[in-house]
Amino acid sequence: MPKRSPLILRVFALILLLCAPALATNFTYGAWTFTLPDGAEESVQDGIRAFKVDNAVYLLTPPEALAGRTLEAVAAATMQDITQNNAGQLKPLGKRTLDDGTVLLPFSGAVMDTKTGGGNIQTYFFFARNDQWGLALLLMSADADQDKVLAPLASVKFAPDSLSAQTRETQIALPRLPALPWATPAPGRTVSSVPSIDFPTARKKGLNPDDDLLPDSFDCYFVGEYSGRDVRAMSPTPDARIQVSAGGTYAFNDGAAKASGRWTVTKEDGKTKSVGLDGPLVAKSIYVNGNDNGQEFSATHAATERGVRCYQNGPSAELLRLELTKKRIGTESLTCQDARDGTPYKLTFGNGMYSTPKGSGHVRLGFSGTSSGWQGLAGFTGGPFDLSTGRMDEDDAGNRTLTISEKNTERRGYWYTSTTTTPIALCRAKVTPKPTPLYGRNAAPKTGMKGGPDGLFVSLQNHPYTSGTLFLQSYGLELGVFRPDGYTLDDIDPSDLGGLPDCTRTRPNGDPFCDRYELKGGKLRTQDSDGDWSDPEAYKATSEGFKLGDTSYSRVLPLKPADLAGVFSTEDFSGSGPIGGALGGGAGVYNSLSSGYQFTPNGQFQWKYSSSSSTLISPSLITGGGVTGGGGSTHTDSGQGTYSLKDNWLTLKFADGRTQRLYVYGTPAADFKNDPTLGKRINIGGTWLNRAPGK
Repeated sequence: MPKRSPLILRVFALILLLCAPALATNFTYGAWTFTLPDGAEESVQDGIRAFKVDNAVYLLTPPEALAGRTLEAVAAATMQDITQNNAGQLKPLGKRTLDDGTVLLPFSGAVMDTKTGGGNIQTYFFFARNDQWGLALLLMSADADQDKVLAPLASVKFAPDSLSAQTRETQIALPRLPALPWATPAPGRTVSSVPSIDFPTARKKGLNPDDDLLPDSFDCYFVGEYSGRDVRAMSPTPDARIQVSAGGTYAFNDGAAKASGRWTVTKEDGKTKSVGLDGPLVAKSIYVNGNDNGQEFSATHAATERGVRCYQNGPSAELLRLELTKKRIGTESLTCQDARDGTPYKLTFGNGMYSTPKGSGHVRLGFSGTSSGWQGLAGFTGGPFDLSTGRMDEDDAGNRTLTISEKNTERRGYWYTSTTTTPIALCRAKVTPKPTPLYGRNAAPKTGMKGGPDGLFVSLQNHPYTSGTLFLQSYGLELGVFRPDGYTLDDIDPSDLGGLPDCTRTRPNGDPFCDRYELKGGKLRTQDSDGDWSDPEAYKATSEGFKLGDTSYSRVLPLKPADLAGVFSTEDFSGSGPIGGALGGGAGVYNSLSSGYQFTPNGQFQWKYSSSSSTLISPSLITGGGVTGGGGSTHTDSGQGTYSLKDNWLTLKFADGRTQRLYVYGTPAADFKNDPTLGKRINIGGTWLNRAPGK
């Protein structure tokens, strides 16, 4: 058995004294009761109370909520912070529970500063009680009378009566936030955590999650930056954490230093107009984005003047963390095809290099991400992509695209400049899909409704708008879902349909996912996100769905494969009939299109897309022909493979491995009775396409 040092033995004896009655007269500060030698010099800074005696200093921290963390995790992070990552020199002395139910976790040891060579003897007493923790810390020099300075620790009692105890002092309490690094995410890749304060709870406290900054902790990240050919990427580890207080302050922790700041609210007519930040994070006016997963906001890191994005702990921060820790560009091969077509080939990255069958060169990779997606940049030097750049994006299904382009600038004297972006190659890879937030954690509040409309409906909605002095009408078909228990969603993006949860459950932020509606006495009204009800409109059930006021809602019915076979495009065929001299099977029509689909009855498809833009800014006569500029770009894409149709879901399986799932439907009969040409249209993934004549 290893021999214990005299210091460790003294601390063991001290721990035994903690079970005995406290010595002499106790002094109480908030949650702490203790006795110190006569003549101790007291000072307070940032909520931490310090007492100095000969060759020693005692520190007592304000209570903080454990918030689901273990005392061991809090202790490890705190000691790493205080010792500047030299906590390995501290020895655990055994966790125990005292007579009053307080949990004690002690550590002690001689800590040496590897940079300066200096050091001191440190003894940590971590206490936990009433789901809160606090630290009594002794720092003493080698010249101290160890028995004399250790003895007062035996008198320490920790008894927080409530979470508000940490703010009893007038100073701002600076929480010792947990260590910044995170463990590897679970393989299931679903966001399952919950925020400390959800949106319904916030509203009960008089806060508006769409405007007010919620009293919770936020993970903050430096956003990705691109400067010329220099890439500075986002890190999957938070760069800082803040703890927002409802009293207008926040604590800041970047893993090395702690500070505090203030946040203020400007109101107009009793409503929040803007939120401003001062301190380590600054922002004249921040936009608080209260989305399905929690709150997010942007600010500036005062010390570096870099942009920072902060995410509320819970689903919002966890979703971003999963995004940033997934495998990124550079960890897999991509299948590429030159912009002028040709044989597909492989592109691989590694150790700052890229390689293709046509040659290799250097590459710099970086990416910037948010909880809603990510974008990346690749800068190439040498090899077939010399001086070109690549822009990367990825959809929810994990289909990754890298578009490699080059810029050509033409100058004519001092008065004309034109820049054209020309695609060189398009590369693709199939990777891990975007992580999915775990919806349905709790049941949505009961509405008391029964027997309402049920299903997915399409309606022709009018959204009038003004243009100058004109008041114009704007009609468009929209998808909406109604459930018989009083919940509804309108204006649904077809690409979102696959991710819609049960309307009877809640979003990760605690709100019901769907909006409420009420049907009474033959009238229906809806409630918006602010809780305001619309004016009731007459409701009448029909054979195709129902009618609300003057608007007809038609139930969307499954399409048949025969409805899909043919050629579809955004181009208008009605003016000139079949274009391009249609050959058998519509191939001629499809080949003549700049964009469109061709579906065959045997389950094959082809797809292509083309767009181009160019601008030219002429010399200004007013300024006498100063330097001007212009630009242009062309984007083309294509693919082929097999398709399947089930109900209204169209699944496209491309030959290069991509998979795309789109919701498709045709114009309801009720909407083209007076205009038969509408029946030739079909909606694929939210875009209306025209069917080629005769197909």
